[in-house]
Amino acid sequence: MWEIEEPDHYRLGRSLREEVLACILGGYGIPAEVGLAAYGRLRAVPAEELYSQATVEALLSKPLTVAGRSVRYRFAGQKARHVSASMAALNAINEEAPDRDLRNALVALPGIGPKTASWVVRNWRSSDHVSILDVHIIRACRALGLFQQSWRVERHYTLMEDAYLTFAQAVGARASILDSVMWMTMRQLPASIIENMVSNGANKFYKRQLNAIDSEQMSLI
Repeated sequence: MWEIEEPDHYRLGRSLREEVLACILGGYGIPAEVGLAAYGRLRAVPAEELYSQATVEALLSKPLTVAGRSVRYRFAGQKARHVSASMAALNAINEEAPDRDLRNALVALPGIGPKTASWVVRNWRSSDHVSILDVHIIRACRALGLFQQSWRVERHYTLMEDAYLTFAQAVGARASILDSVMWMTMRQLPASIIENMVSNGANKFYKRQLNAIDSEQMSLI
């Protein structure tokens, strides 16, 4: 239904620069709603002001309103460094490069790893040539038996990405849309159901990881 009715539902920005900003402010450890609220605040200021780390940190340090509640944005100092440096470095990026080349160029920006860079390219280009290997997608793909248990995302990103893209092609689904559906579904499932989805051999791993900081994901942000 999303592919038919809202094929670009995941796009967050009006330009590549805004998409990079949104994805830096979201990601692992930051609820989607909080990341979007922070993005809305920063997008409203003139673009050149985002080159200043102090300005960005001041904006992120102020409480955000999310669903009627006042919340604090985590990692304000760290994200301010990443935003200010990446916004300036974007001037050297070739925005017309092929999808994977653009992703690889974005990985060179401060604070952007392969997952965040793939997220940007998928969103902005509606790309079916990259995969956003976040914790939700990894859990779903491991439950489907697409990833070997020995694969670790910080070392085997390309292998895991290729396995996911091959699966999407085999089932006749756009990789970008399938990613979005997987992410939304896994994000909403109770932990007990996720545990039952994975193989017996992986259950102990997931029980430890479901409510803990995932070091593999942190290395990709």
